[in-house]
Amino acid sequence: MRSDDLRPATFAEEETADLRRQYIRQIVRLTLAFGALFALVFLALAWSGSAVRFGAARVADRAVPTWRVVGTVRNALNQSPVPWASIDDDPMGQPPFYHTDADRNGSYDLLTLAEPHRIRIAAPGYHPTIIGIGRIWFLWLPRGKQTLDVQLYPE
Repeated sequence: MRSDDLRPATFAEEETADLRRQYIRQIVRLTLAFGALFALVFLALAWSGSAVRFGAARVADRAVPTWRVVGTVRNALNQSPVPWASIDDDPMGQPPFYHTDADRNGSYDLLTLAEPHRIRIAAPGYHPTIIGIGRIWFLWLPRGKQTLDVQLYPE
């Protein structure tokens, strides 16, 4: 063991060691901030790219349905399921139009476009109803799921 290993550090040595620690902390902080900024820019570009692809496919009439609407159709008076109800994109909207039927328990699963539009739910012996679905473009990713339970009134 050397005799000078136990000597107290000088002011300059302490300052140098302290500055090194500060520089290392600052480098770590800047690296993390740069990584977070890079990730946010990447996510923003991916989101905007998917929105542009969706819009281009819509204009070219090649839109792919990616919005799933699930739920149950029920009688508004007694809450019993309405079997075989028809769920359609509203024909007053823009094509393409998608369709599904509820099962014997009133449950349905409609695959349609993510943009805001309306669907029409109808069943024999009930008044049809029209309900808005989807999301405005800046709140959605091109895929999503919406739960929508519907009540139909008997005629």
